[in-house]
Amino acid sequence: MLSSRRHTILLAPKLMFITRSSTAEQQKEELHDAVRRHDSLVADNLKRRNGSAHATYDEEVAVHFPAFQLAILPPTNGVHREGLRGSLATHVTEEFRRLLVQPWTSAAKRHVLIVGSRSVGYLQRQLAMDKAHSVFVVDHALSALLDAATALVPRYGPRVHFVRSDAPFLLQRLMPPTTADVCVVPMPVPFWSESGSYRRLVTREFLCLVHRVLRVREGPADPRGIVTFTDTAPLAEFMMEQLEESRLIVPWTRKDPAESYGRWLPIQSPPDREFQQQRLGDVVAWAASKSGPTSTQAEEAVQSFDYKRRYYRALSREEA
Repeated sequence: MLSSRRHTILLAPKLMFITRSSTAEQQKEELHDAVRRHDSLVADNLKRRNGSAHATYDEEVAVHFPAFQLAILPPTNGVHREGLRGSLATHVTEEFRRLLVQPWTSAAKRHVLIVGSRSVGYLQRQLAMDKAHSVFVVDHALSALLDAATALVPRYGPRVHFVRSDAPFLLQRLMPPTTADVCVVPMPVPFWSESGSYRRLVTREFLCLVHRVLRVREGPADPRGIVTFTDTAPLAEFMMEQLEESRLIVPWTRKDPAESYGRWLPIQSPPDREFQQQRLGDVVAWAASKSGPTSTQAEEAVQSFDYKRRYYRALSREEA
């Protein structure tokens, strides 16, 4: 008798990683069609009164658009998508790494993973600062990625790649261990309420996933680690609590972000503010360096990550 998990994976459709060979204009039009379809399905879901919702991206195919160095992966969050995740991991990982990860890591000496960036100006400033860093951007919103790819790929070529994916799956199943030097999580959405708290990005589990894909620093001054910033003080406090919990099983060393990771902090002066969602004042940042290998306990936690919803305390707006 097969286990229910194994049975689900066997019944899942075989997914392929398709690379478009059409012209850049045709790829652009297909990407814009995908954005419009997503927006339309989001609007339809909001109208539903029975609590059901349709996926807003194709769940049966993963597509690579080489003209934009951008891939679209199906949504993977939720316990009900275990079969889909298994199929993606089995049939897509090798091509994904060949077409996106290897060019990213070959393009520069230092490799930066940016999770959830919605600021083209921020990305452009980082890429223009030197040629020593290549950037891999993951976001669940295709429209933001398409805007960035349209602006940045013609100028910076293989030093920048994009993927529409849910970050936990990318980190757990697709990204090789010890690949990135820095992970930047800029302006994550706070999700204030307890009912919406399961959508917060920077949690103990996420930090274990990130730790695994980072390289170990070569010394106390080597900036290999994670940096995040937010204009929401209660969220910053919550994320620091999660960091402290993750330190029970993975070696992080807290760092002064302005000293060790200052280049990754945003420009905040109002005329040049890089993140339009910054409305609550100056950002609060924290950083931590990977000061040792990922522990066996953390590796087990990564492999057993189950995509269940986890709820946390509400954030107080009075403290914001």
